[in-house]
Amino acid sequence: MKKLLAILMVLVMMAGMLVACKAPAATENGEEVSKELNLMDMYTIKDPEGVEYDQRVALYAPMLESDENYARGVRHTFEVLYGKDGKGVYMYEVTVCDTPENAAAYKELAGADTVDGNVVIDSSDAAFFAAMEAFIPDLQTWIDNLSMSGFMPLD
Repeated sequence: MKKLLAILMVLVMMAGMLVACKAPAATENGEEVSKELNLMDMYTIKDPEGVEYDQRVALYAPMLESDENYARGVRHTFEVLYGKDGKGVYMYEVTVCDTPENAAAYKELAGADTVDGNVVIDSSDAAFFAAMEAFIPDLQTWIDNLSMSGFMPLD
């Protein structure tokens, strides 16, 4: 009986250690951040695997009817930027089109990574940000430049 009790205690202690060793969740301002980001109910993007970040910013721009891409079926564009220590480490450009056919055509035109229904997704990693650093030195400058181009922050 003592052995059974000792084994049971060891198992309970191991379970407690496993819970305590769980990887910490991403936080922003002390609050846990979801690994998914809903882009105005048009698309949900998942955080990139294996990318460490301490800042995630989502920006949105509607496509104006006067823009040439509007005629190609593009209706909305989102930029999701990930930063670590003030530097960009990953970025998604999410383009929402009116039809899957227009999304496929836009993917070819833009040279984007993937199409998911009527959404075109392109991504850039830390190497891209490093290559652009001489022109755009930090994440805040990226955000400022996109804001000046008509992008608005998502809450």
